[in-house]
Amino acid sequence: MARQFSRSYTSGHTLEADGSVTFACSQDVDAWPWLTLGPRHPVTIQAQNFWTSVGAIMAIGEMEDGQWSALTWTDWSCGDDAAGWAVRGHYQREHSGDNEHYAITLYDRDEREIVRMRGRGVVFRNRNFEEWRDKSKSEAQSFSDPATIRFAPRETLGIGPREHPLVSTMHESEAPYLDALITRENGLPPANPMLGGSGDHVNSVHMIEAARQALCQLTGDPSISVTAGEMELNRYVELGTPFRLEVEPQANQTYVFALSQIGKACARLTLKV
Repeated sequence: MARQFSRSYTSGHTLEADGSVTFACSQDVDAWPWLTLGPRHPVTIQAQNFWTSVGAIMAIGEMEDGQWSALTWTDWSCGDDAAGWAVRGHYQREHSGDNEHYAITLYDRDEREIVRMRGRGVVFRNRNFEEWRDKSKSEAQSFSDPATIRFAPRETLGIGPREHPLVSTMHESEAPYLDALITRENGLPPANPMLGGSGDHVNSVHMIEAARQALCQLTGDPSISVTAGEMELNRYVELGTPFRLEVEPQANQTYVFALSQIGKACARLTLKV
C-alpha cells in the first residue's frame, strides 16, 4: 500500500516568486503531542523537519500523495533561547558545492528564530518500495533477539510519563556503546505519542531520540539541552531488531554516535550541547 498523508502539520503554503515556500505551523498539541516537549527538543525539531519539508515539497509539486521519501542528511541549529512554539516557517533550496539541499527556518509569534535546519533526501517515484523493503526486513528479523535488550532506568533518560526508554545502560569500555530497540510498543503511537513515523522502519526521529537518551547517560544529566545536531543516514534501520550506538569521543561539548545494525553501518549522529 502506498503511503498516504491524512493530516498536515503545516498549512497556508504560499509559493514565492523566488521559488521558496512560506507556511503556517499547527498549534494543536492533541494532534501533535511532541509539541509539548518544547521547541528546542531534538524530537520536536526532527518531527518538524519531516512535516515542514514534505509539506513544502508537495506545495511545489515535486511529491505526490502516495509516494515515499527518505532523508539522507540533515543538520540544525537552535536560535533564540526564549523562543516559543513555531507559528510560521520558510522553506527554500540552497546549493553548497555540487550538492543541493533544502533550508527551513521556523519562527514564533514574536518573530524570534527558533531553529534553522537543512536536509537532503530522495523521493521514490517508480520503485516498488514495499517489495524492495521486504528483503531487508526479512534479513533483520532473522537476527532479531529483542530479549537481549535491558532498557536503562527511565529516570536517567530525561523522559516523561508518556515516553519510553529506547536504549540500554551505557557499556563503559575503551569505546563506550549502548544498544537500542524500537518497536511498535515503545516507538509508535498510541503506545508512544511523542514519536511517530512510517511504521515501515526506524525513522530519523527514533534515531535522534535514542542518541539523546544516550547523551543523558554520557553526561549524567537527564535534563541536558541539545543546541545543534547533524545526521547522516546511509542505510535503513529495521523495527524490532536491536541496533548499536557507539560513542566517538569529541571535544567542544560535541558527541558523535555511530549507528549500526546486524554489523552494518547505518547512520552517524552528532549532538552539540
